[in-house]
Amino acid sequence: MATPFRLLSRRAGPIGLALTAYDIWRRLPKKQRRQILDATRKHGPRVAAKVMNGAKRRTK
Repeated sequence: MATPFRLLSRRAGPIGLALTAYDIWRRLPKKQRRQILDATRKHGPRVAAKVMNGAKRRTK
């Protein structure tokens, strides 16, 4: 049986996505959390730059 929190998080749009991401993050072991943070630090700036370039192309 689904808990009320799960039902809310699936239907609430961006807020539900944030709550679901937090729920998943909480359940990860500390070693996996560290791996995600390290990958984000390494690849995050590159991904953000590509997103910005894509947004510039669409607006022109």
